[in-house]
Amino acid sequence: MTTRTALFLIAALTAAPASAQVTLTQKTSGTGMGQNMSGDTVQYIKGAKMRTDQTIGGKKTSVIIDADAQQMILLDHGKREATITDMRTITQDLAKIEASDVKATITATSEKRQIAGATCTVHNMDVRVPAKIGAGGDDLIVTMKGPVCLAKGGPGAADYQAFYKAAAEKGLFFTDPRAAKAQPGQAKGMTEMYRRMAAAGVPYATEFAFKFEGSGMMASMMNKMGAMTMKSEVVTISGAPIDDAMFAVPAGYKTKKQ
Repeated sequence: MTTRTALFLIAALTAAPASAQVTLTQKTSGTGMGQNMSGDTVQYIKGAKMRTDQTIGGKKTSVIIDADAQQMILLDHGKREATITDMRTITQDLAKIEASDVKATITATSEKRQIAGATCTVHNMDVRVPAKIGAGGDDLIVTMKGPVCLAKGGPGAADYQAFYKAAAEKGLFFTDPRAAKAQPGQAKGMTEMYRRMAAAGVPYATEFAFKFEGSGMMASMMNKMGAMTMKSEVVTISGAPIDDAMFAVPAGYKTKKQ
């Protein structure tokens, strides 16, 4: 898994409580192929815009999503470069994926947790999405299972739900655009997962294990590489005002569109 793909996965899985303006810090860790994702994540949400900053392997990168404009920006701060993606060029392919091909269930348990001053209820999440490795490769099912702790009525809960509902209705995605093009089933599955989480509450903690199912050699090979897990938890939340410049390409950055 590349650093760029890992960043997009973190931006999605650590999606956090949204209010009109909110800044939060989270701790992220992983095992297997997910061990390179460990670190601190800072996320900013203001209205229909979300920015996620992450440092992986000493490289600082940011992902900005504008749900209204249906635009994604990847900022490479080391190279001072910005890659701008019109998400509508990819959502057309996602729309072709049958809803029945994506399975996502979320079930509440009786367990409660106290995280960052909020009480959340642990839910069991089970997501199954179709995938294909390489041209003419084996058909696989990627499974993502694990507990998520969701809080109802917490800070910015209504705004959080509105953001992800709007994103889902527009068919947006929360992964690397290149991966979304190559694996539209996975991209649509992730969007459906976040929509269902948002409907049930605001995630203060997530813990997922990723596995591959299939009868071909590729599934066996991928699983032999070692199980991949990813865990995140909210540490602090601030409602301080956020400058609009946080959601724009910084001055002096070279831009390219794809």
